[in-house]
Amino acid sequence: MTQHSETTGAPSGSSSQSLLDRDKLLQSIFRISTLLTAPVELDRVLKRILDEVVDAVGFDRGIIRLLDASKRFLETKVAKNYTPEEEARAFAVPLNLAEHDCVSTKVAKTGAYLAIEDAAVDPRMTETDRMLTRVFHGGSILCAPLKIERNVIGVLAAWRGEKTRFFPEEIDLFLSFASQASIVIHNARLLANHAEKIRELTLLQEAVSEMNFSYDLDNHILNVLISSALKIGKADRVVVYILDIEANRCMIHDGEHQYIEDKEEGDIRLNNTIIQEALAAKETRIRSVISGGEAGPVMFDGYPHEIAIPLDIQDKFKGALYLAKRTEGFSSDQINVFDILARNAAVAYDNAIMHSKLSLEAKSLKTEVEKLKEREDRLLGFHNILGTSQKMIGIFHIIREVAAHDTNILVQGESGTGKELMARAIHRQSNRHAKPFVDVNCAAIPGTLLESELFGYEAGAFTDARKRKIGLLEYASGGTILLDEIGDMSIHLQAKFLRMLEDAHIRRLGGNENIPIDVRFIFATNRDLGRMVTDGIFRDDLYYRISVVPVVIPPLREREDDILLLAKYYLDEFNRKFKKRIKGFSLEAEGILRAYQWPGNVRELRNIIERVMILQQEGTMITPEHLPGEIKMAVTKSEPQLRTDILIPRMSPEGIHYNLVLDRVTSEVKRKLFQEALNLTKGNMTAAARLLGISRYKFIREQKKLEQAFEEPVAPGSGQIVRN
Repeated sequence: MTQHSETTGAPSGSSSQSLLDRDKLLQSIFRISTLLTAPVELDRVLKRILDEVVDAVGFDRGIIRLLDASKRFLETKVAKNYTPEEEARAFAVPLNLAEHDCVSTKVAKTGAYLAIEDAAVDPRMTETDRMLTRVFHGGSILCAPLKIERNVIGVLAAWRGEKTRFFPEEIDLFLSFASQASIVIHNARLLANHAEKIRELTLLQEAVSEMNFSYDLDNHILNVLISSALKIGKADRVVVYILDIEANRCMIHDGEHQYIEDKEEGDIRLNNTIIQEALAAKETRIRSVISGGEAGPVMFDGYPHEIAIPLDIQDKFKGALYLAKRTEGFSSDQINVFDILARNAAVAYDNAIMHSKLSLEAKSLKTEVEKLKEREDRLLGFHNILGTSQKMIGIFHIIREVAAHDTNILVQGESGTGKELMARAIHRQSNRHAKPFVDVNCAAIPGTLLESELFGYEAGAFTDARKRKIGLLEYASGGTILLDEIGDMSIHLQAKFLRMLEDAHIRRLGGNENIPIDVRFIFATNRDLGRMVTDGIFRDDLYYRISVVPVVIPPLREREDDILLLAKYYLDEFNRKFKKRIKGFSLEAEGILRAYQWPGNVRELRNIIERVMILQQEGTMITPEHLPGEIKMAVTKSEPQLRTDILIPRMSPEGIHYNLVLDRVTSEVKRKLFQEALNLTKGNMTAAARLLGISRYKFIREQKKLEQAFEEPVAPGSGQIVRN
């Protein structure tokens, strides 16, 4: 027989009729036992049990409270026939076993039922009971523990408006009902917990995957963290706090709005909150604050269940994830999942920060490489060819197009323009680049010797021919051969060379064997082959054969944009060679270099820079004083002279306005000086002012005066000034 708690005697006027009908209770026990194996949700199970207690057994009201995961609080799960106000209070206020003294907490702590036959006078009724609901001012209450073996999982309480005597047999049946209900609730909770774990882990996996695939320091990781944390914990409020330690600024996101503010302002917001506790302790903090509790204030009124998990993001950042709920606490499983989620969010931020750093470094490196390329200006990968002018870019394009073919190419240009470099560039860009490149200067080798060098000879072909020698045409098989200064080849050798081009084979001097050759020919000359053909000193058939693709390299004076580029390149080259640190050229020196005609082209420029660098003091800048006198003299002679006969109008019988004409002539001279200075400095006013020896402000002021002067009409009788 069940051991009963003490009950009061039947009060005067109590109902004599038995409240608990044996048959009804047995039938209810049978009905709820069918829920043992049915996959029914916990909320539906609890409602079904409470319906049986109130409707089938005969109580007026009922409530089921279950212990939370921490076993510190009784939380209302379902209530029947409560007023809306009482129901809201019951769900809003979890009962703290240690702090609240009431019927439900007594039963939960002792594991023994309580039968109160007259709530109005029973001393076991407390102010907490009467605060929870007004019905506890009278009537009868039966509160039974819900237990699995000896472990209490909650309480089942029922109330009747009339004072009622509870007989032992009836109480035993009610406890049996509660015991059966406990098993049903326990099973339903197990099923719900398993389903909940699966749901939480699925959400965690999706969140981690999405965060780890984000490498941008935008709000994507933050948004995934917030949305997944709310779903996993079924939470009502969320806050993410991240502090930038170096900048002393923080970011606070409440799920809807984001705030960026100083750390001091953030500290005011977080003062005495669980977030501050978690940051200080560097570990997760959990609390449920009920009215009258001793814990610190909640962050949001009406959300007593809180958790804060630290976010350890590298050494420059720290933060926390905060969640809050109106009802129920956070389970141990949820806490573990939050910990994993926070760690992965921190790793995702770490990766994004690292990726951002690497991207910045890559961009910086790319910028440095681009600067080096700009400084070196090695366009299209041509070896040692520098140039950014439109003419050179056009030539580079032609070379790139013809390099893949075996077509004969004739490179023409003045001495020193880099014809050999162009030939080597063509070879490097061609599919023959792995084979030999042979260059032959036809002007440097006498005619008879040039023939033997090209074709080779057999032993005994002439005096001193003691053994066979392979010619350069045979040696270069599969590769490229450059015949420089082809215009200096003798007429006799031109005929033999033309025959070789047509037949694609050679015979060594003194030999009878035809030797096939496979050579790509590039020809170069600084002479006008067309005129030589007209003069009869170069074969026209050979000319047409070798000039399939003519390439004319412009002289350096026609590549003004490349002069300073080449000069700075050679300055760097000789800085390394002579181990000096010359800073560069002054604007005046640059102007002289640009104005010089460079008859020796690039070769002359390189030699001049080398000569200047040898004599230059380390750590200085090259100025006009350091440039050779012949260059400065040539530039001075080539400067245009001012023609006063054009500037000064003819004197008419009516005379002229002396001051007005003088002002206009002066303005014209100023305009020419200003324009020339701007041309030399590529529009840089500061540099132009420096060239003219005046301040930048005076330059701008004078320029405005000139603009106004030339906008005004010329006065009658003053004559018209002609501008070049």
